[in-house]
Amino acid sequence: MNTYETIPRHPIRVVAQRTGLTTATIRAWERRYMAVEPSRSEGGQRIYSDSDVQRLITLRELTKGGRSISIVANLSGEAAEALLAEDRAMVVTTNGSSESGEPDGWVDRAYTQVRALDAEGLERTLWHAAMILGAQPFLDNVVAVLLTQIGEGWVADEITPAQEHLSTGIIVRVLQRLTDQARSKDGPTLVVATLQGELHGLGARLTSAVAIFEGWRVAYLGTDLPVADIVTTAESVNASAVAISIVKLDNISDIMSLVRTLREGLDPQVSLLLGGGAAGVLEADQLPLGVSLLSGLEGLRDVLRSKMAG
Repeated sequence: MNTYETIPRHPIRVVAQRTGLTTATIRAWERRYMAVEPSRSEGGQRIYSDSDVQRLITLRELTKGGRSISIVANLSGEAAEALLAEDRAMVVTTNGSSESGEPDGWVDRAYTQVRALDAEGLERTLWHAAMILGAQPFLDNVVAVLLTQIGEGWVADEITPAQEHLSTGIIVRVLQRLTDQARSKDGPTLVVATLQGELHGLGARLTSAVAIFEGWRVAYLGTDLPVADIVTTAESVNASAVAISIVKLDNISDIMSLVRTLREGLDPQVSLLLGGGAAGVLEADQLPLGVSLLSGLEGLRDVLRSKMAG
């Protein structure tokens, strides 16, 4: 990059014309995601360089492909340009499959890397899939499907404890990185946890990521939480909803008892949401009033959006 390209010389109206973005969008991308950092005139007006304009054009093109600005704004200039070049060239991988946006290919590759204990390859695959697909398709069609495959592999003795632990650590790290730039400061609060005795936390992590991308603030408490701690936290953070992930169903009656106790302890205005791979085994008509069974991640989004709108 030459020095001329970094000289601030464009007011925001000119930048809007050159990038095709509205001035409101440009300001929002700066304020929330630090997509660019313009200089200021003596009068305090934003002044942009040629390199700022080019970066905004690149980010606009990447978001047009379905990616979240919260993801791509975190990329360096070189990484963003490289990703855009891949989009335009429809790069074909060495095994002959396209990386342009087919979730099944990403899941198959990731599962193979889980079984091979290839931590570096798994993280690279998941992050690349997030960049190519965008946040929502990545969470729904890659992470959720991969978790199901890992769970089925565990039951079939195809996945070992070491493979499961490795994949958990990598997925958690990718989800954390993915959501870091998307966290809301003024949305409603969702408390996410698992009940006492439930040690599987990836479903809760995935729930947290979905909520963050829907504009919610999330208090993730982890696994194996006593009901009293969940209730106390919900009160402390003024939660609008509590989401519980249920994976293990060794004793349905115990889980139902904990759910009833939790519902009784929460403020009636706080929604209680149940999800996870084993939640579907529960009978909705046996649950107390004010408890919602979620139908996958889309069901979670529907509830969160409804609460946000209401």
